[in-house]
Amino acid sequence: MLIKAVNILKSSKREGRHESVIIKKLVVFFENLGYQAVPHARFNIAWGNILSDVDLLLLKDDEIIAVEVKSSKDNLKRARKQIENIKDYVDYAYVATDYIPRKFSLRNAGLIYVNGNVVILKRSKLLSDDPRLYSLDSLPKKCLCRWAKTQNQRYSQKSKLDLASQIINDSDKVKSKVKEIVTCGLNCDHGCPIWGFEKKYTCCVTQQVLWPQKR
Repeated sequence: MLIKAVNILKSSKREGRHESVIIKKLVVFFENLGYQAVPHARFNIAWGNILSDVDLLLLKDDEIIAVEVKSSKDNLKRARKQIENIKDYVDYAYVATDYIPRKFSLRNAGLIYVNGNVVILKRSKLLSDDPRLYSLDSLPKKCLCRWAKTQNQRYSQKSKLDLASQIINDSDKVKSKVKEIVTCGLNCDHGCPIWGFEKKYTCCVTQQVLWPQKR
């Protein structure tokens, strides 16, 4: 896989003052554990920023961890929807807070308490289910076209939903490829080999090296 911190898109959302303090402590904690930390990240998906932004992404050995930060000034209930939206794109998901909530009802998500220190109160379960059709349909259409081997996205007559259905039915290791797509922030129009460029490149969707099509 080709998941690299340098390729991940950055969020355009304004950084919250209370969340920023928590995120900085998390970055130091997880980098000391060998993770690459990407604060204020944005997935390469066809959603608005509210849904595609992630407070903190952690990368290690092609494992992706998403951390949603909720200070005592925020509403913890919002984290449920945010994690539900992105769970098909990550391996683990956590909520980080600067207080200990009386009740934490997110079944598969983990909980991190950040005050003077960083303490993992509950570990996340592995989110190993195959991505839902809805999650594939939320990927950019050009990525779905390339994955489904449609030669020219502009002239594709298939809808995104049809392409996503075709991929789910015909592909294996779907989650691995989805993770690679959502963390791809490269300018694929000038680097993806499926479009027939002059040189060989490593594709942003798979590790297979492809060659230009004949013109």
